[in-house]
Amino acid sequence: MDTLDRKLMNLLQEGLPLAKNPYAVVAAQLGVTRQEIAERIEALLREGYIRRLGGAFDTRAMGYTSFLIGLRAPQAQFAAIAQHVNACPGVTHNYRRSGFLNMWFTLSVRCEAEKEAWLQQLREKFSLEDVFEFPKKKNFKLHVFFDMESR
Repeated sequence: MDTLDRKLMNLLQEGLPLAKNPYAVVAAQLGVTRQEIAERIEALLREGYIRRLGGAFDTRAMGYTSFLIGLRAPQAQFAAIAQHVNACPGVTHNYRRSGFLNMWFTLSVRCEAEKEAWLQQLREKFSLEDVFEFPKKKNFKLHVFFDMESR
């Protein structure tokens, strides 16, 4: 990752401009072509520096319910479980933590049955016993920014 990639990642964390061609706006800010921005974003996604590039929506306003899920993933299966969880369209965040519950993620679903079915399939696929759900009672929106240009 070079200096331009770091600047690009900082700009992307702040959000894409609301413009007809947002990548051209970002390219102009960085003094490069739109094509170079597209290639760099593709490389950053492929290399795992960026997991997701997309909008953040108010799931409650769209009729979804969000849950915080904590589970105990055996170390030997951790990567496979994380890959499975991350592939779910309703998952927006997934973090490794120390402690008994070592994986935490958010899950947004349209209904209770959808949540139950997905969690049951997760439990069965990986023989998980310790999977706990924590319903969202209040919405807290934190602004998290990882400064990629500071060392």
